[in-house]
Amino acid sequence: MKNALIVLFVYFFCVEGFAQIPETQKYLLTTKSNTFGFSTISFLDPYLSPLTYSGNGIQFNHESRRFLSLENTNISIQKKYYLLAGFALNPPQTSSMLYLGTNYSWGMHYHFRPIKGLQLLAGGSWDIDFGYKYVVRNINNPVNVDLATNLNLSGIAMYDIPLRRRTLRLQLAVETPVFGWMFVPLAGESDYEMFDLGNLSNVSHLSSIINKRGINPKLTIDVPFSRTTWQFGLSYQKLKYKANDMVFERNEFSISAGTTFDEISFSGRKRHIPQNFISTNE
Repeated sequence: MKNALIVLFVYFFCVEGFAQIPETQKYLLTTKSNTFGFSTISFLDPYLSPLTYSGNGIQFNHESRRFLSLENTNISIQKKYYLLAGFALNPPQTSSMLYLGTNYSWGMHYHFRPIKGLQLLAGGSWDIDFGYKYVVRNINNPVNVDLATNLNLSGIAMYDIPLRRRTLRLQLAVETPVFGWMFVPLAGESDYEMFDLGNLSNVSHLSSIINKRGINPKLTIDVPFSRTTWQFGLSYQKLKYKANDMVFERNEFSISAGTTFDEISFSGRKRHIPQNFISTNE
């Protein structure tokens, strides 16, 4: 009888112990947000026109952030990509500009937690920026391409605001270019001269805070509801750069809304799907 009780005790201990492993095991989550927005935009591009074009556009913005590992929760990896389509007019409204732009960035931040509910992130990012401008009435040079890559400094402040029924998250992110490369053609040089004749002299330029300055602050608030968390945001971008005796400017102010969520993936030999997760492959 005594041996039987010992066997039963060991059995239930092992069963309960292994049953609790999936519940207590920690998983590395990726926080993602997808937002759509409306923008007011303005461009100064002396290669296409001496006038500033102003108008409106629509944008899509995707961001993701996760910690480097389960053991290191002080360093996070952030990925972002951004799409913008806009339409602008010159001041007398005699000519229009079509703009299509995209930006992809990858960065890392170190997390400081000075007080409960507040996180301060400091780090940097690398990005690739591409823009396509088309001016309808410009016959000789109707198109110009913005192509650049930058190393940026970035900082983020996140603060949790506890309310009675939910906790809001307020976030302010700021980014500025420091060093990089950009494509700027000579004034009056046509696409035929550059690409068909191969005249690419003086189109490649290094950039720094001397000839390229910008700032991109973004303020967002996450509001959790019963089944989703919505993100609302305001952002502003101001960029000014010089090359080939020309000064270029790009300004954008946006309002956006979308959802934010946590995601986890299981793949390979070391990250099997736990028993308390259900897969459509089963």
